[in-house]
Amino acid sequence: MDLFPAGVTAVGHVSSSLSDLLGVLSDAVAPQHVRFDDGSPTAVVPPPDAPVTVRAVTLNRTGRSRADGPVLDLELRVAVECHGPGQLDTMEQLLLAVELHSQYSVVSNGEFRPEEYSGAIQQGMGFLVRVPVSLPFEEPSDPPDGAVTGTSRAARRIRGRLVDVHNKGVPDAYIHAHSSATAAVSDATGHFEVLASADELQHFAVAVDGTEREVSASTKRLPVTIRWL
Repeated sequence: MDLFPAGVTAVGHVSSSLSDLLGVLSDAVAPQHVRFDDGSPTAVVPPPDAPVTVRAVTLNRTGRSRADGPVLDLELRVAVECHGPGQLDTMEQLLLAVELHSQYSVVSNGEFRPEEYSGAIQQGMGFLVRVPVSLPFEEPSDPPDGAVTGTSRAARRIRGRLVDVHNKGVPDAYIHAHSSATAAVSDATGHFEVLASADELQHFAVAVDGTEREVSASTKRLPVTIRWL
């Protein structure tokens, strides 16, 4: 199905991921149609030839990772609603289609608030689907004006390593020096390089798997070691 109006060619990463899901759902119920409800006034009443309505519900940040470059990991939750006398059979086909595409997963009962379900499934039976979205971005290689905010305005690059209690490197951690407006993500061995002021004592915000802590460390000797305890 066509998610975007005629003449629209620029598609964002989230819209593209949603369009891929709509294609999977459309193939599962063909020759019947899947309709995307974008919330516009003309989309309130489902047409009789569209027994499936899809709505985007939430878009959340789940973390950061690194493949060919830094990536912001997002999760799009989508409501899939079935209507009409054949809604049970249609829902069965759609659940099987989602199950056969491992990048998607159905949100299980207990993983969402009751009001989230009732607000998304409005006129029939349905379920919620997780759609993973990878949003690449560019990390600044040089500090912008005003990026360094410490007592000393001279910028420098601090190399270091984030380790756990067993002295093993912690990968894919978000590390931000408070003296700078920039941040870094640790590599597979826990190593990182971040911009900071010339102050010997640095204060960092470190986030691992969604948990963030404040850590202070002396940078008198480099590379600095930050411990995640």
